[in-house]
Amino acid sequence: MKKIGLILTLGISNFMLFLLTLLAFIPKSKKGELLRRIIEQKKYIILIFLVAAAHLIEVNFFDEPATQLVGADFSGAFDSVERNLISLFVGCRTYILTLFFVFIYIIVYPFLLCFSPLLFLVSNERKAMEAFSYGTAITYALALPFYLFFPVTNVYTYYSISSPLKVAIPPIEKFFYFTTTRNNCFPSLHVAMALLIAKSASFTRNEKYKLVTYFCSIAVVASVLILTIHWLMDVLGGLAVFSLVSRIINGKNQNDIEKKVLKKVTPSLIDRIKVSMVVKVLMKKVKQACKRLKIFVKPKLVGSVAKGTYLKDAIDIDIFLLFPKNTSRKELEEKGLMVGRRVLENAEERYAEHPYTRGKFMGYDVEIVPCYEVKDATEKISAVDRTPFHTDYVVKKLPRKKRKEVRLLKQFLKGIGCYGAEAEIQGFSGYLCELLVIKYGSFRKVLEAASKWNVGETIKLEEVESPSFSDPLVVIDPVDPNRNVASALSKEKFDLFVRASREYLRKPSLSFFFPREVKLIPLDEIREKLDDNFVGIKLEKPDIVPDNLYPQIRKSVRRIKQACEEADFEILESKFAVTENAIYLIFKPKKKTLSPTIIHRGPPEKEKEHVERFLKKWRGNERTVKGPYKIDGRWFVEVKRKFLRIEDFLRERLKEISVGKDIQKVIEKGNYEILDKEGLINDDLHKFWTEYLNGRMPWER
Repeated sequence: MKKIGLILTLGISNFMLFLLTLLAFIPKSKKGELLRRIIEQKKYIILIFLVAAAHLIEVNFFDEPATQLVGADFSGAFDSVERNLISLFVGCRTYILTLFFVFIYIIVYPFLLCFSPLLFLVSNERKAMEAFSYGTAITYALALPFYLFFPVTNVYTYYSISSPLKVAIPPIEKFFYFTTTRNNCFPSLHVAMALLIAKSASFTRNEKYKLVTYFCSIAVVASVLILTIHWLMDVLGGLAVFSLVSRIINGKNQNDIEKKVLKKVTPSLIDRIKVSMVVKVLMKKVKQACKRLKIFVKPKLVGSVAKGTYLKDAIDIDIFLLFPKNTSRKELEEKGLMVGRRVLENAEERYAEHPYTRGKFMGYDVEIVPCYEVKDATEKISAVDRTPFHTDYVVKKLPRKKRKEVRLLKQFLKGIGCYGAEAEIQGFSGYLCELLVIKYGSFRKVLEAASKWNVGETIKLEEVESPSFSDPLVVIDPVDPNRNVASALSKEKFDLFVRASREYLRKPSLSFFFPREVKLIPLDEIREKLDDNFVGIKLEKPDIVPDNLYPQIRKSVRRIKQACEEADFEILESKFAVTENAIYLIFKPKKKTLSPTIIHRGPPEKEKEHVERFLKKWRGNERTVKGPYKIDGRWFVEVKRKFLRIEDFLRERLKEISVGKDIQKVIEKGNYEILDKEGLINDDLHKFWTEYLNGRMPWER
């Protein structure tokens, strides 16, 4: 009864002390908010108190009878394996080291155990509080059967060594064994809980506290070994318990996150009914237009709406007009556009392999695309002829319950900037997302597979023969084995997806799906941090579709970089940015200004013909400063450079560099400007430079 009284006294007094501390140190304005948090998170607080109470009751009332019931102690088995290791740990101890680790074990660990949930509560770190409370309960539930029925005596008691705790702080041991027993060693609760504290802290935004808990968790693991409290097997047991608990926490966190994402991106029943009604009306209008225009085609709904995988905020309706195979390309294009103009509001022509119409219908974005009706995708006449087969394949192979997995994958890719096969993004198409879910079964399994991908990864959904491809990712089109569905994916976006998959599986977060907005760095700070060597070209933006513009921009950057390097301006970085009205091509040379002269290496003396040409070119040349002259049987000449400054080179030679055809026209008209660092620091490029200097991934913002 005395023990029960002591437990109640300690529990109530600590709780009262906690309340008094809050009243004394929390500002009045914050007390109401804190009380609200305590009420909101009461289940976590109650759970922590219940586990603590259960542990104290177990230690003081059940351990001893359970040990007597078992009638054995398993320390001998551990000793037979670890005897030499124990000697090593004892040999490492010095008085100072002992004091340090006793401080970690007796003072720091209990402090973190009590302070962490309080910090999570005060800081409103609900995810961390949830992880800590559930993790504590699961850890104790996993360890309890071992404490009751697998007694293992601590190391110093087993070997009759003086207690390091008693040596450092004599009175402490008596109190210490009120909260534990000498044979509650396997698995090590100290190890499991210290790591759990660090794991819980990892969910917070407090970077300093994360580092403190990481350091302390390592120190606690070291302390139980150096102080000869736990066997190495105890520590491994604690690590195993933590590993399992960590997986459970990650799984729960991941499930919670994915539920939130699905709630945001899944169309409601009303949305789906509305889209379905609009499609019916649209199809009717298309058929009527075809009849009036005497155009004999089969309209077909394709794309994500047909497959039921569209996102709530990205509803595009795609109608394909299937023309007979004997229709001429010209007739197909003209009649396809006629139908589009007749049916859609604000209709505008777009161009892929051939023109199609994009516009509005009852408030929705709609594309009407002509294609050929073929029996098989391999008989295609134009690239878009495959699309109806893609739709049929996904409808057949993707179960209704898996549509949510496709939505998760699409939103994940949107969040990390990898969704879309268009030239601007060079990422994953919607069809590719659907195929990956069909192949692997779920969003999470796609990420698990992707986390292990290497460049050149090849995926087949059907056992078919196909040609080899040299793309970063190869996904053989199940309806046309001669095509790689992932051909648009760039190496940069492939690497980004692999990295994001690994990071998400390691530490799930809503920010992978919905990244925070970039917080702009002030322009003055950008000016301070940015290297002085940057140079850029500002071009008027040609009025062409993005799918034609971006390949030309990339080609221009590549060719200009090559030309600069041929003129001895080594380029360390090359980038581009596109705004509403302008294109910026940005280069960072190793040096903006070169030395006045350069030494040209000529031919060896024995190559008479080449030597003659070399001497003829450089003797008496106005650019020659020294030579030609011989060193070790080879001719050299020192000459003046044509261009010392990269800006001068670009002004003089830009028109001669072969770039994208529409960009070439802009340059020929003189609608461009060479900019130095100062000219590049402007409102247009504010976000670009912030992201450049920040260097963080979208989910890390």
